[in-house]
Amino acid sequence: MNKHKHPETFQKRKYNKSYFEGWYYKQVTSDGKNTVCFIPGVNLDKSGAKSFIQCLHLNQNNELNTYMIDYPIGAFSNVDNPFSISINNNYFSKDCLKLDIDSEKLKVNVIVKLIDLTPIVTSALSPNIMGFFSYIPFMECKHGIISMSHQLSGTLKVNGEVIDFTGGKGYIEKDWGRSFPKSYVWIQSNHFEDSTTGLFCSVATIPFLSFSFTGFICNLIHQGVEYRFATYNGSKLNVNKRTDTSVHLDLRNKKYYLKIKGEAALFKKLLAPKLGIMDKTIKEGLSGKVEILLKNQKGHIILKSKSYQCGMELVDMLIPK
Repeated sequence: MNKHKHPETFQKRKYNKSYFEGWYYKQVTSDGKNTVCFIPGVNLDKSGAKSFIQCLHLNQNNELNTYMIDYPIGAFSNVDNPFSISINNNYFSKDCLKLDIDSEKLKVNVIVKLIDLTPIVTSALSPNIMGFFSYIPFMECKHGIISMSHQLSGTLKVNGEVIDFTGGKGYIEKDWGRSFPKSYVWIQSNHFEDSTTGLFCSVATIPFLSFSFTGFICNLIHQGVEYRFATYNGSKLNVNKRTDTSVHLDLRNKKYYLKIKGEAALFKKLLAPKLGIMDKTIKEGLSGKVEILLKNQKGHIILKSKSYQCGMELVDMLIPK
């Protein structure tokens, strides 16, 4: 199997140096009042290898809670085709989630089906969202998008609260490598006024050989059409505003112009990898607001929309204007 074209598959075969790999499953109810994210993964550092599941829950009272459950590395298993991973009694695939977690702080029981996943457009030169950077073996962190948007069916019980996700929407991505970027912006939502619209955008400081550069990837889907803005396809980026809780971006390629305004007031601490060790603290919000404006070269508006169920991470904010 071509793992560049199938980033969902487990990328690591030998635990011989600092490493992490994590999958990000996001579920939002049809009314947008509950969001639950699960991050199953593995990491290896000087103390050894382990597996883990992180959970983020934004409830209908706009309260955001995060949890981290550690497991031995032996609890992790994977299948490439059809893709699935398991950690203890918890199962993740492209078709469903089945979880049974009973820890001191987190009790979860989940059976949710994932329906009609939306993969991104790929090619030989761009086998995944990383473009040709996917083929470079020494990248600090690699990224994959498994589904920009899909439908949900089923229920989730978290700490006694039963949540019906039937009719809701999901999103799946993943990261793997040695460390998360030193500074980065991450914005994601597929809950816009037009139900066909989904957005992913990431801007980061990328170490490369003896220097570093600001790299970016943005993928927008709307009414079945994909709009890609990325460093590797010659697009241009301008950061117009940045604060601890907001960022305004202008992106442009040969055919289109995209303006993104992201703002979030509620963040919660989440653990991220640094040289394989899950001890880098970042802040993630799930109730952010994002406004997008897409125009063609002639200035005609293709899309103007907003979402209030936006996931955001604004880390260190060292990205130049």
